[in-house]
Amino acid sequence: MISIFNSKVSAFNNALKNEDSDLICEIGIDMLRIALDECAKPNVSTTIKDTYKKQAITACAHIANAVKRPRQSFQSYGEAGSENDPYYVKKEWFSSEVPNLNFTNIIGVQEVKDAFMVDVVAPLRPEFREIYKKFRGDQMGSQILLYGPPGTGKTHIVKCLAGALNCKIAVVQTSEVLASVVGVAEKNIRDVFEQAAELDRCIIFLDEIDSICSDRNSDDSRHTKSILTTMLTCMDGFLKTKKDGQLRIIVAATNLPWKLDSALKRGGRFETQIYVPLPDEKAREKFIELELSKLPHSVEVTTKELAKMLEGYSGADIKAVMKQIANEPLRREVKNILNPEIKRPLGEVITKRDCENVIKNYINGITPEMLLRFEAYDRGISYEELVKVLKSKNE
Repeated sequence: MISIFNSKVSAFNNALKNEDSDLICEIGIDMLRIALDECAKPNVSTTIKDTYKKQAITACAHIANAVKRPRQSFQSYGEAGSENDPYYVKKEWFSSEVPNLNFTNIIGVQEVKDAFMVDVVAPLRPEFREIYKKFRGDQMGSQILLYGPPGTGKTHIVKCLAGALNCKIAVVQTSEVLASVVGVAEKNIRDVFEQAAELDRCIIFLDEIDSICSDRNSDDSRHTKSILTTMLTCMDGFLKTKKDGQLRIIVAATNLPWKLDSALKRGGRFETQIYVPLPDEKAREKFIELELSKLPHSVEVTTKELAKMLEGYSGADIKAVMKQIANEPLRREVKNILNPEIKRPLGEVITKRDCENVIKNYINGITPEMLLRFEAYDRGISYEELVKVLKSKNE
C-alpha cells in the first residue's frame, strides 16, 4: 500500500506544480482515505504511520488553499524544503551545552566502552598518536554504527561519549527528519550537517537510522531513497572537509542493522560497527539497586534474586518493571488511607510476591527470535540459515 500512496503523493505534487485545483482536491482526498485506512491497521510501523499522518496533514492544507484560492499559484509557496516552504521550519539540532556525562555513567557493556576507547578516544590522546598513525594512518573511526536490541541505552552511551570528549551533540530522531512534503526531510538532513560544519567539536547522532536509510531494493525504502542519497552525500562531504584540530564524529543507532542499505556500511562510512548487548547479571544488579535503594522493601527482596528473575531484559525494561513493582505497595497504601476504618498508613513495602506477580505478567519486548536475528547478523548469514544450522545441531 505504501507504493500506491507514494504514487499518489507524486501525482499530488504534480498537481500542485500545475496549479490544477480539481486534481489537488481529488488526489488529496484519496491520500486522506489511504492514510486513515493504513493508520488503523495494527501491523503498520509507527514511523510509517507518522509519514501517512504528515502527508495527510499537508494534503488537507493544500486542499483548503485550492478551495479558497483555486487560481492562486502554488509555486509561491516555494520549492519543497526551501526557506519559503510553510511546512519547513528550521531547527537548532545541536544541544546548547556539552552533556555532563562520561563513561562512568554507563552501566555494564564494558566491551562497548572498550570499543569506543580504542576507536574514538585513544586516537585523540597524544601518547597514542604515533601508534595509530602506524597502524591506521588517518582512519580514526569517526563513523560508528551502534546496533542491538531496543532499550539497551544506545542514546545514553553516545551522550556519555559526547561528555567524555567535550563535544556538543545533535540527537537526530528520524521521526523529526521525516516530513510531510517531499524535499523537506532532505533539507532537514542538510541543516544538521550545515550546523555541524560550524562547530570544531561535535557529534551527530542519528537514532533509528533504518527508518530513513533502509535497503534501496526493499519496499520500505521507496519513499526514502532521496533521503538516503542526501544522507550519504552529506556524510561524505562533512568528513572530507574536516580540518586539523576539528573533531567530527557521526554515530548512528539501529535495532534492525540487517535492513540498512549496503552503501551505508561500506568502507569509509559505518565500517565500525559495535553491538550493544543486553545487560549481564552484574549490570542488571546495578540497574535494580539504583531503583530498589529508593524504595521500601522487605528483606526477602534482594538485587541478586531480582537480577536472576530479569535475565533477558534490557535496561529500559528493568526500569519499567521496577516502576510497576513499586506501584503494588503504593496501591495498597492508597487503599489503606481511603479505608475509613484505618486512620493511618500501614507502612506497606515491596514484597517478594509483588516482584513475582509483576514479572510474571510483564511482556518482555526482547524475544529469543530477536536475539537470534542479531546472532545471524554477526555471523553474516540470514536468520533462516541460522535456524537451519541450529535445528541440524539439535537433531
